Amino acid sequence: MNYTENYHLPQWEETDRIMRTDFNDAMANIDQGVARAAVVPFAVGSYVGKGAAQEITVGFRPSFVIIAASQAGGINSEMGGFSGFSEAQTSGDNVTFTDTGFIVASVTSLPYPRINRGGNTYAYIAFR
Repeated sequence: MNYTENYHLPQWEETDRIMRTDFNDAMANIDQGVARAAVVPFAVGSYVGKGAAQEITVGFRPSFVIIAASQAGGINSEMGGFSGFSEAQTSGDNVTFTDTGFIVASVTSLPYPRINRGGNTYAYIAFR
C-alpha cells in the first residue's frame, strides 16, 4: 500500500487487502489536518480605555500586537495613531503578554504611547 505525501492517507493498490485499521488511521489523519487548518493566526477586536491597567483577552498568547486609536475628536482623543508591540522585543511597561491575551498599562505609568486613555476606543490585531 502507498500513502499520500501530506496526510499519510492510504492509496490502495489493486492487490492490497483493505483493513478497518487503515480506514481508522486515514480518518484520524484527516481529522488532525482539518484541526490544524482551522487555527486562525490572528484575532481582531476593540476595547475602551479605562485609564487603569486592563487585560484584553484574545484566546491565545500573542507574539505581536498592533493597537490603533479608532476614535478621533475631543481634547483627550487620539488621532489615528498606532503602536506595535512584540513579545520577542521588550514591550516596556506599555503592554504585557499573557497566555490568553495582553495587558495594557495604566496611563499614569506611561502616558505615551496612549493606548488606554479613559473613554477612548482602540482597535487591535493580535498575531499568534
